[in-house]
Amino acid sequence: MAPEGKRPRWEDLNRDLLVSVFARLGVEDLIGGVSLACTAWCDAARDPRCWKDLDFRRWQPISRRLRCRREPPVDFLDLLDFAIGRARGAVDSVRFPDFADELDLLYVAERCPILHYFSLANDDIPMDQFCKAIDKLEFLEGMAVNESLISVEVLQHIKRSCAYFSELEVFAECVDERMGTVICEALPHLRKLKLNDCFLSQQVISLLLDKLKDLEYFDISGYNTPGITGVVLEKASRLKEFRWDSKFDEGEFDYCSGCEEDIFFQNPCECMLDKQITEWLALHS
Repeated sequence: MAPEGKRPRWEDLNRDLLVSVFARLGVEDLIGGVSLACTAWCDAARDPRCWKDLDFRRWQPISRRLRCRREPPVDFLDLLDFAIGRARGAVDSVRFPDFADELDLLYVAERCPILHYFSLANDDIPMDQFCKAIDKLEFLEGMAVNESLISVEVLQHIKRSCAYFSELEVFAECVDERMGTVICEALPHLRKLKLNDCFLSQQVISLLLDKLKDLEYFDISGYNTPGITGVVLEKASRLKEFRWDSKFDEGEFDYCSGCEEDIFFQNPCECMLDKQITEWLALHS
């Protein structure tokens, strides 16, 4: 608190308030920004609470801001080590850059035993090493991973090892009925599911809504999700939140009930062509 009659200064802000604000910043701002402003801000930025949620997904701007000069995996590991040290191991979530691998995940699992969430987009993660890391994450509640890790073995291992697991995001080009069935059977008590920017048939959407009885949040928004029918919306009405915006709903795509295929208007299926010809003939007869 500034003395009476004097203009308040930023460095006079309550430390807990500063920590609350700084906890919303990225690692690049904590290291290369606020910590250089003044002694009070530097002290607040050192608080472990500022380092509980670590997001490295935008690695290029982070590395430029911090003037990283070496190979990305090397600089990333040093920065990760520094951030975990500042958090004193009490990290809640880590969102890895796209080049991070199973060794990075295992490193975090060994040093952050109370980790609740991670995002790892790499599509070349060995399942055995992934499961080895999962073994160390007893309190894991959610993850975002590539479709290559969506298998019965991996998901059942998560179910056995992580009693609190309830949130899944999958990075995939297509979620077919097989993958949908695997998710439903291995993780039947999911509460939050995200399948963004991938192909999903109406059958798979219905399957997930029917089988995941505890689901509360379902996000299938993306550029190539087929139009949502009234039946799907009725099934999704029990959810707290359902996100499904797509180009289908903006008129770029449509769904053909004749051959049960999703189609481009610019490149219609045979059913659509037959329909268009029939309509033209009827109009000009």
